[in-house]
Amino acid sequence: MSCRDTIHLICWYLEGRLSQSVEIEIQHHLETCSDCHLVLDAAVNTLDRYFSTERATETAPAVQAA
Repeated sequence: MSCRDTIHLICWYLEGRLSQSVEIEIQHHLETCSDCHLVLDAAVNTLDRYFSTERATETAPAVQAA
């Protein structure tokens, strides 16, 4: 698996939308390619921040105006 292919499929990989054989290829690539692993880490951090903020907004109590 090339870097270009791996980066192109990162979101689907994180969503679990790929076949097992493609996931295994990506995992092997990520084990040996620090650049692609950085892209994966950045994607995970971005999604965590987005969804953490979204969840916090959804669960925060409404503030009433005085």
